[in-house]
Amino acid sequence: PQPFHSYPFSTSQALVSTHVCRFATISLEDEAAKMAKRKGQPLSMSQSATSAMFGGLCNVIAGQPFDTIKVRLQTQGTREKKLYTGPFDCFFKMVRNEGIFSLYKGTSGAFASIMTENVVLLTANTGIKAAYQKYCIRGGDRPLSFSEHALCGGLAGIFSAVAITPAEVVKVRLQVSRGGRCAAAKGDVHQYRGPIDCVRRTVRAEGVRGLFRGLNSVLARDLPFNCVFLSSYEMIIHGMLTLRGGENRAAANKDELSSLEILLAGGFAGTIGWAFVFPVDVLKSRLQTSKIKNQGMVPVARAILATEGIGAFYLGCSAALLRAFPANAGLFFGYEMAQRMLFR
Repeated sequence: PQPFHSYPFSTSQALVSTHVCRFATISLEDEAAKMAKRKGQPLSMSQSATSAMFGGLCNVIAGQPFDTIKVRLQTQGTREKKLYTGPFDCFFKMVRNEGIFSLYKGTSGAFASIMTENVVLLTANTGIKAAYQKYCIRGGDRPLSFSEHALCGGLAGIFSAVAITPAEVVKVRLQVSRGGRCAAAKGDVHQYRGPIDCVRRTVRAEGVRGLFRGLNSVLARDLPFNCVFLSSYEMIIHGMLTLRGGENRAAANKDELSSLEILLAGGFAGTIGWAFVFPVDVLKSRLQTSKIKNQGMVPVARAILATEGIGAFYLGCSAALLRAFPANAGLFFGYEMAQRMLFR
């Protein structure tokens, strides 16, 4: 038999074949153009919220044990009544006296808190950046500067602080509730059977306002934190893209970065942010676990300084910084990878 290419084609068959090839080529080119356009486009708020849920899940899994140790160190009391000498001592004593799962105390509260925080924060940040670019930048055709990223992050922090305070109160109270062989002595922090019991007893004793205890300190922590955190992330991403191919590559899309680079950028940004605001986080933990109602930040800060010294404002700092890297690496890894898989 003759080879396929040697069979004669009529003029009409040749025209049909030409049109089919041309249509296929145009379709492929259109699809490639659409994909390139999608890569450069910012996410919608619903897409950002979905991606933030995956990021929050990775954040909780990676960071919860470090967070529990940090809160125990922050709230352990004065020099004379200290239970732990440092993060490693706290880790071994908790595991020995209360079991390995004590490191995940308050996980339900943390999960609610971190999922709420990240969904609200990253969604609000996406919306605020889009609004800023539309209404404050002429033409809306240039990327935001690092200072503008910081401003948008700080404004987004207001929304997240209000949203997470009730879950933060529950999480912190569960974390300092000691059980097992280390059960609280008389007059020590209350024991709670779980998050629902904690909410019920808090509302019964303090009213609904009790769930918002320490809101001022959460705002004082989260506004500067998110300014530094989100702008640091953008700066590190910009630096990585620049290193990949010079200044002309700095405006390239972050989708080109590897998983390792995203993990490193998120981890370093989180560590920088926490180092900046840690003393305020100590105040927040003290306010939310104190038995004295309606305390202000300034009286609590003065009392800590008078009875425990300046070092008390850095209790648990090593645990917080140890947590900050894996937790925020996980946050941005989940957030960016979800975007790539679902929306790119």
